[in-house]
Amino acid sequence: MWTDGDLLLRPWAAADAGALAAAWADPEIAHWTAVPADRSEAAATAWIAGWDERRRRGLALDLVVARVADPGTVLGEVGASFLTRPPEVGWWIVPAARGQGLATRAVRLFAARLLGSGAVTELVAEVDPANAASLAVARAANLTLRHP
Repeated sequence: MWTDGDLLLRPWAAADAGALAAAWADPEIAHWTAVPADRSEAAATAWIAGWDERRRRGLALDLVVARVADPGTVLGEVGASFLTRPPEVGWWIVPAARGQGLATRAVRLFAARLLGSGAVTELVAEVDPANAASLAVARAANLTLRHP
């Protein structure tokens, strides 16, 4: 778990399946990010169950964005795919938590931890040029931009 004192980046837990399914069903998240065709709570439960294996095999690291004071409430996600070089970072924030700077803070914290580990030297974000909010987040976190 990583924190800046207020924001918390933590692993996914089985109890988060409902929140993940709801996020996958959000039209904005579905429009700008890759979500599975099956957006059910059962699919979310299965995806969460594979979290540790993806991390262990070095394929991806996806973390819940929450607050230290309320770690059980999913506010979003930030993650990296290590299938590409340099690794690609992605994120989303639930509708009720948008516009509060959470994505920028979460991506900055996540990127600083990954880059500070020495395991990676550069991170990229594939952001649609029409997604102004995510472009601003990527720039604020000093990520290399790549357009789809």
